[in-house]
Amino acid sequence: MNLLVYPGRAPSNVSKDAKYSIKHGSAGMEVALLYQIGPRERELLATTHHGQLVDAVNEVKIAANGVPGGAFYINEFHDVIVPSTSGTVYFAGFYDQPLEFNLDGKIVSAVAPASLKPGDDWPGPLAGVAYVLTAGADDIYYKHKQGRRETQVCLSDSCGASRARGLAQRLARVKGTVGGRIYINEQSEFFDPATNTYLGSIEDDPWFPPPDLPGRP
Repeated sequence: MNLLVYPGRAPSNVSKDAKYSIKHGSAGMEVALLYQIGPRERELLATTHHGQLVDAVNEVKIAANGVPGGAFYINEFHDVIVPSTSGTVYFAGFYDQPLEFNLDGKIVSAVAPASLKPGDDWPGPLAGVAYVLTAGADDIYYKHKQGRRETQVCLSDSCGASRARGLAQRLARVKGTVGGRIYINEQSEFFDPATNTYLGSIEDDPWFPPPDLPGRP
């Protein structure tokens, strides 16, 4: 296959529970998630209900690494992002079906329960893409690396200072104005990875534009 280097925000989370993975299971290859049950307890959850996603990620993994399986991300634009052992990150298509995992009869997913409010404990996976809320809650940004060059990309660059500040301050009502990392998942839900606190959804606020990719819905 022809590998396509992902042109957008490339996640670089170190934590194992901040990403999904493809693993061998009893019924074949499956989507897996390391789920944090409590401060000192994690459990590996898995689902076999997403064969199309498994195939798409494995196709890239085999072409890039020579073997199937391994970590991947789905970002807020439903882009499937696959890191390789070389450090290059590739695009594996779009996927908008919610991933659901069974934990003792309870469904764990990136979809926020209807009753969940900002400030509540986040009950979903910790998988997501990291951005940074600025100190003072004036803006949100990420850093984009190209070779030796690193560029700070701000939300205000694409939507203006006033609208960016509006979203930043809404998230800061829970996160605080000191700033720091925030995650957004594939269902456009925000949470604080340091405290596992729900920060709310994107709602009608502005966000970074999706990267230009062929076939985007």
